[in-house]
Amino acid sequence: MSHPMIFAKTASLFLLLLLCISAPHARAQNQTPAKIASVSWTDPATGLTWTKQDNGSDVNWNQATAYCSNMRLGGYTDWRLPTIDELQDIYDANANVDGYHVKGNLQLSEYWQWSSSSGNASGEAWRFTFSHGGRISGPLGFSGGKRALCVRR
Repeated sequence: MSHPMIFAKTASLFLLLLLCISAPHARAQNQTPAKIASVSWTDPATGLTWTKQDNGSDVNWNQATAYCSNMRLGGYTDWRLPTIDELQDIYDANANVDGYHVKGNLQLSEYWQWSSSSGNASGEAWRFTFSHGGRISGPLGFSGGKRALCVRR
């Protein structure tokens, strides 16, 4: 193979790699406010942006954390599991979204949502319930009826 042919193939691969790396950034810039609003809700009181729905199935704390940190939604990649206080901030006893007392018309598939906050003991984290606004510290390995609702600043 001649040197010009090797150079052309190398240049083509470099351009392809450059396009792949820059594509997520380009997609984030092309998101319209309406598209972003269809998948998220921004709390006017805190400025935090929440996913419109939780993950939809039972997860333990490690799975919930991974779910949020790996999320790519609305052109953003900085999603995370909220703190217990952030979850408390979107509880609204007067709201009723399919039986859940949550602001922003967020769609929850279960009352209990994991937080990123450490619990009362080693190996525990706080969970928040949108049925009555309670908190409970529980083992990280529990998954039954536990969900991940993600947030970003």
